[in-house]
Amino acid sequence: MQLIYISPLLIYFPRLISGVETQPWLAVVVAAFGIATGQNRKVPIAFFVLAATFLLWISIMSAVGGLPGATELALILVGPLILFGAMGFEADPPSRPAMAIIAVFFAAAAVTEIIFPNTYEDLASLILDRASVSDGHRGVSLFAPEPTYAAISVTYFLILSWWSGKKWGFRYRWIEIVLVLCLLGTASTYAVLLLIALAFGQWPRAGLVCLAAGLLLAPALQIVALDNDEAVRGVVAISRLFSTDLNNFLPSVSEIDSSLGSRLITNVASLSTPLYYPLGLGLDCGAVPLAFNAAGYDFAFDNDVLQTVMYEGCLKPQSYSASIALGLGLMAVAFLLMLLLLLRFVQGKLPYRLWRPPLAVAAVVLVVQGQLTNPIPWLLIFIAMRPVWKKSLAEVRTSPSYPIYQTVK
Repeated sequence: MQLIYISPLLIYFPRLISGVETQPWLAVVVAAFGIATGQNRKVPIAFFVLAATFLLWISIMSAVGGLPGATELALILVGPLILFGAMGFEADPPSRPAMAIIAVFFAAAAVTEIIFPNTYEDLASLILDRASVSDGHRGVSLFAPEPTYAAISVTYFLILSWWSGKKWGFRYRWIEIVLVLCLLGTASTYAVLLLIALAFGQWPRAGLVCLAAGLLLAPALQIVALDNDEAVRGVVAISRLFSTDLNNFLPSVSEIDSSLGSRLITNVASLSTPLYYPLGLGLDCGAVPLAFNAAGYDFAFDNDVLQTVMYEGCLKPQSYSASIALGLGLMAVAFLLMLLLLLRFVQGKLPYRLWRPPLAVAAVVLVVQGQLTNPIPWLLIFIAMRPVWKKSLAEVRTSPSYPIYQTVK
């Protein structure tokens, strides 16, 4: 069912639970249907083993009082649910007309936000829990809570349209151009990082050239950021990175850019949690501050962004990998190993060559920044495991040229 590929378009709306930004209800329902009704009967067995083992661990640790925030920890299963659901369907990519409609949607959202910001704000406030509007300092949000989240979504649909073209032929070649323009329109530092990941994935040498060019242009970016107060936030952030004290990197980043520093400090502290708390700290609101104390990051409490979040709300890790490290401790390694073994059980031998661009982007989202329940990196992992040529998976499995695939009976 191709609906699972389109479902990330609706992870921020409709707003069913107030106070929760990412609500992938459609993706979860469709994935659960794929697990239950898919042709590959290994899929439900694999997900049941993973979920049962994980929930049993949470129950035992909660019973002995050693794992606070157990309810939030259960959200760790959302990503694997999406991945196994996609494997259950094994559907072909969406058609080119469907991708054209999505590209038009993003373009219309960008134009509305830039030309009619008040109209956009009224609409976004109705359907989003947190709306951000472009004001000259930030890029377009495209009906996401902020430009960073929009960059993840647009990059995903760019890869999806690329995959669609490989399957169905590249009709409507303007689709990719429009999506790239929308991605650049987010004007976020994260969009640059995702584009670099794409470049490295597809063209490693070209990616190195782009990175080198960026480093050479750093002084010019710094001049632009200093001389132009209206410079977009991404340019300012990139230029300021070159002013950090490498001997005292994390505190320096926190002082130079509070937003970038808050995300980096939170992730590093969360990822180092297993060193201090082997059984994890759970995912309640007090877990990250405890991680700061354990790592000796007293400067984190002076960060303006972190101060505001800890005072007004609940501070959580910024990525999936940081969340499982903080919540599970060393058990995060066992969880990931079990997931890999179950994927091997379901898929059999992996293709001799994974498609690198979606895999590179998925790695960035899972490690650097991405919501715990965001289905996008998991769908990208599935796409990376699929053949990128035009034959369907069924044709590939029955072809003697590709004996690594075994027909699921």
